[in-house]
Amino acid sequence: MPAVNKIFVAHAYVIPVIIILVLIIALILTGYISDPVVVVPSLALIGFLSYRMIYVIAKTRKRNLYTYRGKVGKAVDDIPKGKIGYVLIEGEYWEAVALEDIKKDETVVVEDMRDLKLLVKRNINETVV
Repeated sequence: MPAVNKIFVAHAYVIPVIIILVLIIALILTGYISDPVVVVPSLALIGFLSYRMIYVIAKTRKRNLYTYRGKVGKAVDDIPKGKIGYVLIEGEYWEAVALEDIKKDETVVVEDMRDLKLLVKRNINETVV
């Protein structure tokens, strides 16, 4: 892994820890930390939220939008060449621009991605992966 990517991964875990520390310091300074009825639920809530933040950050950093190239799916609409329609790829509905005429329920393969639209054409092999 290049050094630049290691820096981003470190930040993904350091930022939520800093937020937790700031919240705990805020609880101490306001005097709420001295009451166990407030402390236990507050720390539990902070712990859960920080866990979810770290989980979401770690999952979304690995996501690459361009991995759809070569994926096979199904056309939801009839899509004329050069027009926009919808396709179903790996259980997700995507707007797609057809590179050739595509009929509803035909299998399609993703050729490329422009912005958040997939460029698709008919799948010659007719196999859904």
